[in-house]
Formats: sequence, structure tokens, C-alpha cells
Amino acid sequence: MLAKIINRLNRGDGHSFRSFYSATSFRMWKDLMSHYPNLKADKKRMDHFTSLCVVLYEFLKDISLPNTVELMGLYGRMVINSFMILDTDMNSIGTGIYLASSIVDHSCEPNAVVTFDGKTINIRAIQNMSYLDWNQIRISYIDMMKTPYERQNELLSSYYFLCGCHRCIDGNQVKYVHAAKCLNENCEAPVKITWNENCQLVLRPVTEGSTQNGVSNGIQNGDFQKQNGGCDEEEIDNEEFVYCKECGTKYTEKHVEAFIKIMEFTKQHLKNMEGSSVAYVDVCNYCLDRHEGVLHPLNVMHAQTLDHAFEAHVQMQLWEKACVYAERLIPCFRFYHGDKNPLLGLLYLKYGKILLYKMDLEKAVAQLKLAEKIIKTTHGESHPLYREQLVPLLQQALAEAD
Repeated sequence: MLAKIINRLNRGDGHSFRSFYSATSFRMWKDLMSHYPNLKADKKRMDHFTSLCVVLYEFLKDISLPNTVELMGLYGRMVINSFMILDTDMNSIGTGIYLASSIVDHSCEPNAVVTFDGKTINIRAIQNMSYLDWNQIRISYIDMMKTPYERQNELLSSYYFLCGCHRCIDGNQVKYVHAAKCLNENCEAPVKITWNENCQLVLRPVTEGSTQNGVSNGIQNGDFQKQNGGCDEEEIDNEEFVYCKECGTKYTEKHVEAFIKIMEFTKQHLKNMEGSSVAYVDVCNYCLDRHEGVLHPLNVMHAQTLDHAFEAHVQMQLWEKACVYAERLIPCFRFYHGDKNPLLGLLYLKYGKILLYKMDLEKAVAQLKLAEKIIKTTHGESHPLYREQLVPLLQQALAEAD
């Protein structure tokens, strides 16, 4: 991509090209931030940049290249402002620079989503707005089904800012991500058990005014504090035993040890499955069996395991178990991704398609209608996912149900 950028900028209109995001407002290449100081301090990216330069000099040896400082500026603008191009299943199939779209900032509580039709980028609002103000449009740059600390750390290392949005620092959200299930079957409250002393859940800015619109820019290592629980600082646990704050049910040492052990091996299995194309059916089933009655249904590791399990069972065409996991995964997607996220719409669509195949028509229609409500908003009625996949499935389900 960097070679393409250099070639485009060397052409007559490269530096002067304007990409409009409204009738009168536009972005140019020079408007993109290079984050030069951050890059210089980022060893991983500097190593990548150095190796990239070797390839560039060999590949473009007949073309006059910018000097090292200018080249690093181009590299910084590329890695910070590029978009992952997604297919209809929201899988990454490439990267691209979209000048106008790069004006949109991040939030873990976005009011808009990005979808693609081929290489064409679409940014669509998922919340009602009284008027369009691009300075107030927010999308999510990253996968949301993670702990606040994991999201913040990814944003800090990839985009060089610390997210301090309400979702990241809200104790009501944080307390679920590593929660145990209450032993009282009638209680749905999350129970906090410290399973790893070094496991951080959230980073909080130390100084007031260090955030703007919920985001801290240019945060350095000393500008935030780590917190390893879902409580405010004054709520540090000092009880001699673990118990549910909602119903008072106490946990024995055996229960605590079981929770810690399950969290540890789940973390290891998730690490092994990350980025793999192998269908880990047996591993997922084993983990989820162990989770039963121990991890809270919204525990992020439980949710991630459910996600792997659903996709693995779909891949292996094990439809019965896939339906079981889809039912359990839906509340997790709604909690972590929100009610109007493309991933939730796709989950409803996949689940509805399986139900239609199984001739469970009433449930199929219900799931496909839920998918329609979301995908019509996130993708639009002209998008191939809506027009060519969802609508025919829904029409088929309705026709067969009648």
C-alpha cells in the first residue's frame, strides 16, 4: 500500500486531491496525522518500517523516494488512518485509505458503523440525530468483545490514544467482564473473584482534563492508573471471604479455586484458538461444560468461547449444537457490541438460516426479522447482504411458514 501511496502522491493531483465528506468540507492527504513522535518511540512499528524500507528501495529503485523522515510520515499516516476492508461476513479482506472517512473518531459506544460494498465504504448512523455533525460521529476502531483494559491497550498501541469513554470506565460494565456466576440459582448478579493479581481490567486517566470527548490524546505511560477490578478505588475488597453483593451467598475456598482454575485454562485455550482457521469443536465444548454454573453468562472469556464454539459448529455443520450456542451468544453480543451492530445482525441471520434449514419455521422467521431490523440500519436496503441474502431467506421462511 505504501508504494501505491508514493506513486499517487508523485502524480499531479496526489497532494491536492480533495475527498469531500459534505458539500463544502473535505480532507486532503496532508490533513492526516502522522504521529511521528509516537512512531519513533514504538519499537515494533519502527522494526516494521525498517523492513518495509528495504523492500521499497528494492521494489521502487528506479523511482525517486522521499527521504527517511518524509517516508516515516507517509508510513504513519498509512497505519493510523487505514481501514480494514470487510466482506459481507465482516471478515477482513484488505486495507485501504479513505480520506474523507478518516475524519471519524473512535468510541466504544459508537453512534455509527462502517460497512463495505466491495471496496466502497459506507458509514451509517445507528442512533437518531437531530442534525448531521461529522465532529460528533463515532465508530469503533476495534473488536468490542474484550475487557476495557484490552480495548484501551489496543487503541493505545495501535492509534496512540487512551479511550476514556463511559463504557470503558463505567463500573457497571466492568464488573461483568471477569465475573463469576452467583451460586444462588435465582440470582443473576455478577460476583467478583480476583483470579489473577496482575490482570488489569481498566486504565483510568489520572489528571482531570486529560480526556476530550471521552478520549485522551498522546497519553504517556505515567498518565493513567491501572485498576484490577470492576469497582471504584474506594471499593477495594478487604473481606475475609467472597460473597455475592446482591444476595449475600458465600463462596467456599473450593468454589474460588474452581473459578480461578477455569479462568486460567480458558485464557490459555482462547490464546491457542486466536486467529486459527481450525474448528476447535471439542476444545470449545470442554471449556463450556466447565464454565457451566461457574462463569457468569456475560463473562468475556465465556462469551469469546461461545463465539468460537458457534463458528466451529457451523463450520462442521453440527446444526443442533450451533443453535444452542447461538441462543447463548446473542445476549453476549448485545452486551458487548450493542443492539444495532452488524455482527449482531449477522448472528441473527446465520441463526435464522440454520433454523430454516432445520424447518423450525416460526423461530427462523423471528430471527430473520431481527436480522432485517439491524441490517437495514447498518447496511441499507441496497446492500448485497440485505438484498441478495437476507430478503430471499426471509421470504422463503415466510412462504414455507404459511
